[in-house]
Amino acid sequence: MGHKLVDIQRTQSILITVYLLELVGAAAVTSLGWAACRILQIDSLPSAPLWFAGYLLVYNLDRLYPDPADLVNIPIRVSKAQEHRAARIGLAFLSVTVLFVWPLLTGRWWLVLVLAFVATILQFYSRPVPGMGFRLKDLPYVKSFLPTGAIAWILVIWPCLENGRSFRLKECLVLVWCLLVLIINGLVFDYRDIEGDSFVGTQTIPVRLGRRNTIYLFIGLVGALVGVSSWLAARAFGSPLMPVTLAGASAGLLLALVRRPCPMTISVLADLLLVVPAVVEILS
Repeated sequence: MGHKLVDIQRTQSILITVYLLELVGAAAVTSLGWAACRILQIDSLPSAPLWFAGYLLVYNLDRLYPDPADLVNIPIRVSKAQEHRAARIGLAFLSVTVLFVWPLLTGRWWLVLVLAFVATILQFYSRPVPGMGFRLKDLPYVKSFLPTGAIAWILVIWPCLENGRSFRLKECLVLVWCLLVLIINGLVFDYRDIEGDSFVGTQTIPVRLGRRNTIYLFIGLVGALVGVSSWLAARAFGSPLMPVTLAGASAGLLLALVRRPCPMTISVLADLLLVVPAVVEILS
């Protein structure tokens, strides 16, 4: 019995480490990009390694700088900060290598400069801007909209531009669909972080609306997501299973928010929502 308990604790520790090192988030975002490109009938291979490596780089470098809100929002991240520091630095170096080598291998050397510029700007998301004394996330609603907008641009607009696709109905619907999935995902994280963000003065949508009104907004966004997914399915752009599956996953996420489990559980469930479209596309 004692050995089984030790094994369970060891497995739990490994899973927590994998999550805190942003590997789950990177995989979830990459899977959403793959699903969007599959719906658009665009090859995701030239972009997918950059999505994964870019997410790992930005978020692991960001986590190297302590955020005072984490003491309230995700205490386990703070308690394991020093333990994970070397791993974060190693993942950051590995990600930089991918972000440098992959564009060269695919004949897009100019992307190295673009990616370096974007990664540099995003480092001031949680770090004070030199000479200005504030973080990007300290600006009103930036925490709620900057990550989701940037990721949607990278997952949908960037592949469309690289493939010479004009933005007609299908492309616009997929962009709105992807944005809604990411906004719901981000809203859940901001809902989880209400106490800490309020403590440090970070103005997010849930901080301004409060828990009850945020739940109403969540339900409205899910309704919009199901509507857009149904529209895509009705025009044979996406799977008819997508609206039902996303509705079910969102209902489960809503139930979790109302019950308010531990922060890690909410985080994992929010990222699983990003994986649902890929699973549906694979099964279709």
